[in-house]
Amino acid sequence: MKRTIIAAVAATALLSVSAYGASSKFAAQVTDVLISNPDGDTSALNIPIKTANKSDLLVGVSLQSSVLTETKTKGRNGDINLSVAEGAVEVCLEVSGVYEALAPDCVVFEMRRQTLETKLSGVLTCPTEDDPLIDDFCTITDDEEVNLLLETMSANHFNFVVKNVGPGNHVVTATITGTTDTSCLSTGEDCRAEVAVGPGSITVEEVRATNDGTTIIFD
Repeated sequence: MKRTIIAAVAATALLSVSAYGASSKFAAQVTDVLISNPDGDTSALNIPIKTANKSDLLVGVSLQSSVLTETKTKGRNGDINLSVAEGAVEVCLEVSGVYEALAPDCVVFEMRRQTLETKLSGVLTCPTEDDPLIDDFCTITDDEEVNLLLETMSANHFNFVVKNVGPGNHVVTATITGTTDTSCLSTGEDCRAEVAVGPGSITVEEVRATNDGTTIIFD
């Protein structure tokens, strides 16, 4: 399995106080995250916010992402062949100085597992009626082949809730993880998976809410 943590390369818009200024009620960042089939880069979407009093944070993360999966099998003589490709995009949130559990801390934005299973007889070659010296039986001369490719793109959003954030300077970090996994279990299969993410945005809003342990009600 390839597991790659990806995030913003360059911010195209940043709507927040610079560094830590006066207490800010809202902060946002819009970023081009033009990542295709990532392989080893590690970074994150970071945005600072300063809270004056104990409060709650409503954090929204929006991403455009795509997953490509391709599976191929080939065989003959009734052999069963299996080819699997999988791609996923996950977002995890962390707020510096906050130790209470987030609700939730990680969310899968997109995921697809593609499985292609085939049972193939092979390509048959049969004699023609014009040649009486050849046997009447057909023979398998080549493998049959099946190929399936799917590519989807979507834009998704999720609201994370961070409760009981104390006063002070905090950094909200959204880590975007792209994973791919392939498995070709028999001879003759081929498979691949790719993940692309971008653009994306993160918004942070300081809100007042009533917490009863299981429900947060915004004032």
